[in-house]
Amino acid sequence: MLVKGIFFGYAGDMKKLCIRFASLMLGIFMLAGLNGCRKKEAAAPMALDFYAFSLGQADCLLLSYEGYHILIDAGETDDGEDICRALSELGIKKLNLLVVTHFDKDHIGGLPVLAETVEIDGCLMPDYVRDSKKYRAMEAALEQFDVPVMRLQADMGLELGRGSFAFWISPIPYDTEEKNDNELSIVTRFTYGETSFLLTGDAEGAWLEALCDKSYDISCTVLKMPHHGKWEPDMALFTALTLPEYAVITDSGKNPADEETLSALALEGAEILRTAQGDVHLVSDGRQVRVAGE
Repeated sequence: MLVKGIFFGYAGDMKKLCIRFASLMLGIFMLAGLNGCRKKEAAAPMALDFYAFSLGQADCLLLSYEGYHILIDAGETDDGEDICRALSELGIKKLNLLVVTHFDKDHIGGLPVLAETVEIDGCLMPDYVRDSKKYRAMEAALEQFDVPVMRLQADMGLELGRGSFAFWISPIPYDTEEKNDNELSIVTRFTYGETSFLLTGDAEGAWLEALCDKSYDISCTVLKMPHHGKWEPDMALFTALTLPEYAVITDSGKNPADEETLSALALEGAEILRTAQGDVHLVSDGRQVRVAGE
């Protein structure tokens, strides 16, 4: 397991929080090791469920496999109860990890309700501060429910069971006047067997341009499109480099993906799945990905 980054708590005892997060990582590592031992005895089939919940123009993604549950973003304020209900219906009472890609309201709004309802072992987020009510509500909820928080200052790798995560941070500085939160989105590349998922938050502008640089491996089986499918100049190159089999767009009927984006994805042969049409549910057996139920 490779973990890089600087950990920051909120109020209270910094040392205690650092120890808690270190213990969390150690526990995850030990659990992964135990799973490895079990595999030697009798390897269980690989099975992963990926969800993009239909919440309007808002993000909430779930990776669920081998007893691990990782949630990426938490939608709008009004989405909190719907997210908790969806997790409950899936039998999920605890999240091993919550990733907050950036601090726009449609990614953090539901977090206070989520933290109150579901146990969260740890939270990753970018290393900047936003002056907003939603941001302060997020901070207060994480502190109230004693959730360890790591603010990433460097790219980080993490292995959980047979899944491997790479968390990439943006090289773009935060502009307090422009509030360029989208350009600071944490991008997650998750590999499960021979399949891969690229989950991009709302990455746009200079960050999207940087992702097209050869230093990043952005090829993937499944691409969660940046910024709800909005079109911008680097999108055609981005879709050509990622070459996804499936492209997931968190849009809505009121705010649909741009036609230019849909055309670029169609040109690359990607199957387009939009939350405007309901929850997206994909499954992976480690060799291929398919739409659940097909």
